[in-house]
Amino acid sequence: MEGPSLPVRRIAFLVVLLLVAASLPLTLLFTFKAGGAALALAAVVGGTARAVLPDYLCLGLLVRSRQQDVLTMFVLGIAVALLAWKVPGG
Repeated sequence: MEGPSLPVRRIAFLVVLLLVAASLPLTLLFTFKAGGAALALAAVVGGTARAVLPDYLCLGLLVRSRQQDVLTMFVLGIAVALLAWKVPGG
């Protein structure tokens, strides 16, 4: 048996990609804070997926070592969330 198909192996990446794609319409239709929250959520979901899922289910999220990927995505997610929250009148 070969294992799961390619779309199944990229499911975490597809979820992150959909969240990133949703951030622009949320920003345009609602507020900058809503779009920023979706973008921050995408980074945190990507970091969580990379932390808990095996490598073969994280295709598209594999960049460097697991530790570096997780740390980078969490730091970026938290930074985007804080910056979006701090936007005045957003």
